[in-house]
Amino acid sequence: MNRKYNRLMLQIRLLGHLQIFNGDVPLPPLNPPKALALLAYLLLRRERPIPRDQVAFTLWADASESQARANLRRHLHLLRSGLPAPRDNQPWALAEHGPVQWNGESDFWLDVAAFEEASDLRQGIGESISRLQSAIEIYRGDLLENFYEDWALTERQRLRERFTDALTRLEALQESAGDFRGAILTAKRLLAHDPLREETHRSLMQLHYLAGDRAAALGLFED
Repeated sequence: MNRKYNRLMLQIRLLGHLQIFNGDVPLPPLNPPKALALLAYLLLRRERPIPRDQVAFTLWADASESQARANLRRHLHLLRSGLPAPRDNQPWALAEHGPVQWNGESDFWLDVAAFEEASDLRQGIGESISRLQSAIEIYRGDLLENFYEDWALTERQRLRERFTDALTRLEALQESAGDFRGAILTAKRLLAHDPLREETHRSLMQLHYLAGDRAAALGLFED
């Protein structure tokens, strides 16, 4: 379970460059780099056990079957030894028998989980605005920016689309609430994220007009 953030727990940030913190203290990168890939892979699929062969053959696709399985065993050991000892005696990874899974009962905070929770809105307008603003602040950058494996690219695109949707919804809610200045800032962030969104350019012109800045609206139109 991704518990509410506190300063004492293990913090893992996958948005932007992968970072790990023991409390507020940054930890050195896990070595070898494939241990980081294993950590990210398990975290992104933390909701259910993953067959060992699936993990091994995904992360070591070019290795033989026996070598891929051996690599997985070795890197699970490296992962356990490279992370700080759990404070609650809950192992970080469950891999003693059969499938492999990140332990959701361990004391950790994951930015991806926090972003997904904050951007899943079923509340009124006021709380939705607050939660979307929190989600957007959590999104420091695209998922695993220096990873180029197919499994990472698929998840990166999914979260990019969710971030775009969060910005779009926040802009609409701010406009509905009459917060035109806030909506303008959100629209600008959306354009920085996706400069080719024509509908956002149109929306930004309208927001400047509604905010009483006709000169800015006309300038955007001319651009």
